[in-house]
Amino acid sequence: MEYIYAVAHEGELAEYRRFTARTEGRLAGYLEFLKARYRVSELPRAIVWAGRETATRLFSDLPVPAYTNEYRVVFCPVLAAWQDIYLRQLDGMEGCGALERYYRERLSENHVLQILGHELAHHSDHFPDEWDGERGGVWFEEGMAEYISRSYFLTGQEYAEALEQNRALVKLLGPRYGAGSLEDFGEGTYQEGYAGIFFAYWRSFLAVHRLVEEAGGDTLQVFASYRRWQKAGPGTALAQWFGLE
Repeated sequence: MEYIYAVAHEGELAEYRRFTARTEGRLAGYLEFLKARYRVSELPRAIVWAGRETATRLFSDLPVPAYTNEYRVVFCPVLAAWQDIYLRQLDGMEGCGALERYYRERLSENHVLQILGHELAHHSDHFPDEWDGERGGVWFEEGMAEYISRSYFLTGQEYAEALEQNRALVKLLGPRYGAGSLEDFGEGTYQEGYAGIFFAYWRSFLAVHRLVEEAGGDTLQVFASYRRWQKAGPGTALAQWFGLE
């Protein structure tokens, strides 16, 4: 993939180039891993390294500066930007000191790479090119992309910490957002503000984590069940198929 830098000033360009120089080898290893294990046969043509404002206001109206399509990934590689985004989940809520400390003190470059890895995992041929809005299942792709990228880029301790924080957030945000089904994940999710968006992501990740645990850690076994659901045709929502709802 080509690298394109969409920057506001020379300092930003230098920062992004240092990031890509540090992480290029790890990213290349991840791409080979995706191709070998998760049927990623075609990747986007480029990664556009962009600032948060550029990614969310000039290139797209999406509030999160990480997204992909068949042509390019747009991604902000700035740790401080992601710390601020995650902290905004907690706006207006009390008793969040441990969560605030986690996001301020425990995130690292591994977590930044994991977010990029999530976007690249979407290119797995296991996932459909287009989703049937009536049948659902978007939660599975988002949760599995999160699981794959976390398992690769995060250390065991980092993964466990993130899992703990996600459980805490889902519990905290549940009274506000938790009445619906996993199948409600869709375009409307991005109209909910950061708390609503990440509630949907964390809940989806936790569901996939549970499925993989029940499969003895074998993601391909989970995908095999997912393919059986795809072939079964209309009738059963994916969350019901997996026994989650």
